[in-house]
Amino acid sequence: MINGKPKTTILNANHPNSRKTKQLIKTKHKIAFRDKKKYVNLAKPSLLCEKLIWFRDNIDNTIEQYTQDTLSSLIEKYLSRFDHEASIIKARHKDKGNRRFASREDVIRHTIEREREEYNTAGIEVPNILEASQLLYLRTWDGDIKYLPNIKIIRFRCLNII
Repeated sequence: MINGKPKTTILNANHPNSRKTKQLIKTKHKIAFRDKKKYVNLAKPSLLCEKLIWFRDNIDNTIEQYTQDTLSSLIEKYLSRFDHEASIIKARHKDKGNRRFASREDVIRHTIEREREEYNTAGIEVPNILEASQLLYLRTWDGDIKYLPNIKIIRFRCLNII
């Protein structure tokens, strides 16, 4: 309440086409757009974080420094991470004859195609484990997003392009 008057809201505005109502609706839309943009901006670091966690969990602890060949084989392992799940879904299709898990299968297929194309053309974003210091940091990283800027990311291309 300001000066004894109740605050105007969309519900108690005089007319749906009044200037005050349009102003309130504009403010609501602006807040909703801002919140939506905030969530979109949070999604990209979490996807990168998931990728880095996969690499952290799958790097060989006996290797002190990765070479380009060992990094290439690790990326191939990363690109084939959905093979087991995809084969299970395909086996279910043959057994039942229905496409119950079609959406998941499509997501897996699109992800594999996109990442494979990225790896073969411009390069896929991976942690820079070619440097020993970055490899050590990745091994000790706890997976927290706030420490994500400390990890150097490089674009690594397929070495044997035919």
